[in-house]
Amino acid sequence: MLSRFLIRDFALVDEVQLELASGLNVLTGETGAGKSILIDALGLVLGRRADPSDVRPGAAAAYIEAVFDLATDSTKTDSILKNYGVEPDESLIVSREVLGEGRSIARVNGRSVPVRALAELGAILVDVHGQSDHQSLFQRPRQLEYLDQFAELLDRRACVARLANELRVVRRQIGSLQRDKNDMTREIERLSFEVEEIDSAQLQAGEGEALRQERSLLGNAERLQSLARTAAARLQADDSSTTEDVFGVVSEIAEEISSMDASVRGFADQASALQELSSDLALALHAYAERVEADADRLQQVDERLHMIGLLMQKYGDTTDDIVAYGEKARSRLLTIRNSDTRLEELQGREDQLAGELARQAEDLSERRRESAQDLATVVLEQLEDLNMPSAEFETRLERKPDPDGVVVDSDSPPVQFDESGVDLGEFLLSVNPGQPMRKLAEVASEGERSRILLGLKVVLADVDDTETLVFDEIDVGVGSRAGDIVGQKLAALAISHQVICITHLAPVAAFADVHFVVEKSESHGESRSRVLRLEGSDVVDEISAMSGASTMAGRRVARDLLSSAQSWKLARRSG
Repeated sequence: MLSRFLIRDFALVDEVQLELASGLNVLTGETGAGKSILIDALGLVLGRRADPSDVRPGAAAAYIEAVFDLATDSTKTDSILKNYGVEPDESLIVSREVLGEGRSIARVNGRSVPVRALAELGAILVDVHGQSDHQSLFQRPRQLEYLDQFAELLDRRACVARLANELRVVRRQIGSLQRDKNDMTREIERLSFEVEEIDSAQLQAGEGEALRQERSLLGNAERLQSLARTAAARLQADDSSTTEDVFGVVSEIAEEISSMDASVRGFADQASALQELSSDLALALHAYAERVEADADRLQQVDERLHMIGLLMQKYGDTTDDIVAYGEKARSRLLTIRNSDTRLEELQGREDQLAGELARQAEDLSERRRESAQDLATVVLEQLEDLNMPSAEFETRLERKPDPDGVVVDSDSPPVQFDESGVDLGEFLLSVNPGQPMRKLAEVASEGERSRILLGLKVVLADVDDTETLVFDEIDVGVGSRAGDIVGQKLAALAISHQVICITHLAPVAAFADVHFVVEKSESHGESRSRVLRLEGSDVVDEISAMSGASTMAGRRVARDLLSSAQSWKLARRSG
């Protein structure tokens, strides 16, 4: 449950800290005092989009923090926390800081997380109902979800959703293969040519560089022979100016130096080595000159091969290795395309399998929905009667929409549309007054009736709703004071199994509070500020008296009577 809620520099709020309790927490106050600001702040810390206007004028940033005491079974929250690298704990601290330019920082247990992490946690921890939720009540997918929740069919629904999503994926793959048929024919022709062209070249790894080296040798063979022979001749010449004689003179000098200075004995050794190297080099140059051969035929072959490789490089890569790699990729793609018919057959077989299984699971889900629809109608009507709608009639209509791209549920009927919820289109129908036909909720319900219907549904679903904290933002709007007592009872009933936070303007509802807060707005130096006070004892009486429209002694007696009556009802309900 939500145990502590801190708001700092948000909208009109300087700083507010609420210590919330289990049971029914009620917030009251004058219109415009800032009650709904608290709901906005809660929405922000649970992942809604941040806006620069969230920051109180003159402040650098707004800060919202919510502390949750987790239920014993926290498997869902633990899973989300681990996905974002947050270590699970007995409590959960969720915070959001909004900077002046609208940028925000989200944290869970002190660790920075994406805002979507707050939204994922919020969907599990808190269920917020405001006036906008009355609109969602009229949406057919939401109505079907209410029925499934009541009938405890969410696991079966999840199975249907998995099959539906997988079937869509397979059908997209089939469609892609079928659409690409013509393109594939052209691609096969292109790839076949490329593979054949590269294969016919019979390229070897590194061949291009090796051929360029060979071409350089063959193209310069005569010059290489001449240079090698000239160098060898010079090394082996007999005249006194030859390098050999020079080495001999140097060697004699080095010997004489060494005889006089033993520390440079290495001079003589090095001079002797140079003489030997000179002789070896001359022999090597002679041998090289004999090996170098001018082969015009081979030179032409190399030139032709290099020209062919150059043309391939223009198409397929900068090196022979690149060309070979391109050929392998083309061969693999060609094999894939040529196997597309086989792949298409496999996918079509999988499609038939999935469609059949989806049809069976969806039909089973539909059958259970039809069985539960009447039970839902019975308990909803009981709640509506309690909420001063004794003549109401209620039912859930289930229908299917033909769709040639759907699934065949009944072999005697055409395919029907499907989605993650199955093949049913569910819709709540209501008649408020005797003799009126059953119509859609949006067509017959007033604002007050919508509030009561939503409240009635939440009471009906209380036992199967595992969201621990329920927030109602003026759900009693449009509800008269005579029905306020019943609304208070319903909220108090919900508060037995859930933490309920309720913003209300009705004194009979506020009387059922386990904890009562009042929101006040004040003016200071031309600026408005909102604050929240927890009421105790006589302050509660004064507030309920003011909500009743009287601060006289008579009004206080009315307030005490409301509080006494509410307390008696809660004791009787909780003891029973």
